[in-house]
Amino acid sequence: MSRPQRGAETQPPARTAREVVEAKEQAMLAASRAVVELFVERGTNDFTIRELAAHAGVSERSFYRYFPRKEDVVRPFLTAGAARIATELTERPPGEPLQTSLAVIWAASWAATHVEQLRQLYRVLRTSEGFRAQWFQIMADSERLWADAIAARLGLDPRSHQAALAAAVVSAAARLSTVDYGEAGHGESPAELFATALAMVGPGLFTAPGSPPPAPVRESTDAGRA
Repeated sequence: MSRPQRGAETQPPARTAREVVEAKEQAMLAASRAVVELFVERGTNDFTIRELAAHAGVSERSFYRYFPRKEDVVRPFLTAGAARIATELTERPPGEPLQTSLAVIWAASWAATHVEQLRQLYRVLRTSEGFRAQWFQIMADSERLWADAIAARLGLDPRSHQAALAAAVVSAAARLSTVDYGEAGHGESPAELFATALAMVGPGLFTAPGSPPPAPVRESTDAGRA
C-alpha cells in the first residue's frame, strides 16, 4: 500500500474562479476605503502611489494592478455605496411608495450619515480634474444599478424609458445633494436635499403603470431619522 504524500491532507482546496474574483474585489474595496479615509483625514489627495500603496497595505505592483490610474482608487468605495443603495431598495416593503423608499435609504447611506467626511471628500476630489471626472462618471454608471432596482420594484423592463428616467432622476438628486452640501457645508443635510429633489418630481415617474399615484414624498427626512 502506498503512503499518502506528506501534507496532502492539510492542503487547502483550490479556489474557484469566482472565489478568486471575489477575493480581488474585496482587496480592492479594502484598499479603496483605506485611501478614501486618508484623503478625508488629511484633506488632500496629494500623495504618491508608493505612499497610497503603503497606507492601503498592498505592494505598489498590486496597487497598479488594482488601480491603473491614481483616480481609479476611489471607484470601488463609491461604487459599493451605490450598489448597496440599489440592493436595499429591493428589500423595502413592497407597498411603500418608491420615493419614500429612496428617501429612507439615502438618509441611511454613508453620504447622509457621515456628512463631515462627505464634505471633506467632496472638497478633496473637486481639486483634481481627474478625481472630479471619476466621481461624476461613477454617478453616471450607477444609473444602471438603480434602473435595475427600480424596474424590479415597479415590474418594469429595466430597459424601459420609465426605469431609465427614474434612475437618472435618482442619480441627479444624489449628485445635487452631495454637491450642494459639499459646497456649503451647512444648511440642509444631504438627506434633506435628496428628499427635496425627489419631491420636485411628480409621483407618476415612480409608480407602476396602471397603479394610482401615491402621496408625494415629504420634503424632509422624518422617515429616515425614525
